[in-house]
Amino acid sequence: MVKEISKNIEDKIMAAAVDEFEEKGFNGARMQQIADKAGINKALVHYYFRSKEKLFEKVFLIVAQRAFKKFATTLNNDGTVFEKIGNFFNMHQDLLWKNRNFPIFFLNEVNRNPNLIKKVFEKAELDSNILGFIEQINDEKAQGKIRTDVEPISLLVNIISLSIFPYIGQPVLTEVMQRLNSDYGTFLQQHRQQLAQFVINSIKA
Repeated sequence: MVKEISKNIEDKIMAAAVDEFEEKGFNGARMQQIADKAGINKALVHYYFRSKEKLFEKVFLIVAQRAFKKFATTLNNDGTVFEKIGNFFNMHQDLLWKNRNFPIFFLNEVNRNPNLIKKVFEKAELDSNILGFIEQINDEKAQGKIRTDVEPISLLVNIISLSIFPYIGQPVLTEVMQRLNSDYGTFLQQHRQQLAQFVINSIKA
């Protein structure tokens, strides 16, 4: 019973901390606000996590690992390169749509503390999945399915950039959309429908 209560309190703190850190980043987040959101005393937050630094790192690693593991799964599943590209965009766009503040928060924090991304990669076990996907790209190039001038690493960077930029560039794109009498949210939905086919068409032999 005591363990269940303890786990429940910790879960409440983590959920509140995710909201606070995503909204305000490390520097702007406050332990008192996290406690208020969790509906508990601030002393309990310190009891469970000792400091803002320890709480932040745990929150960051958990949220980032979940996202990166989903990324790894799409690369590791059965299917052609084209199918995996489609699966990645479906997964990544769903994730970004539900967590629109996360991309800017993530980039700000890994720039602030580069060691965070090293820990994410180590725990998410991404290396083998990425290397396997690169090998598959090269195999399908040899089979004549993908253009021979396609560079696997550049392809990966382009896929991630096309998926994430509309969220990172939200302030700019929102202004552009307003000037074009268009809606940012509508653009996001239309954009996601075209991503996979756009990339596939650009690399298909």
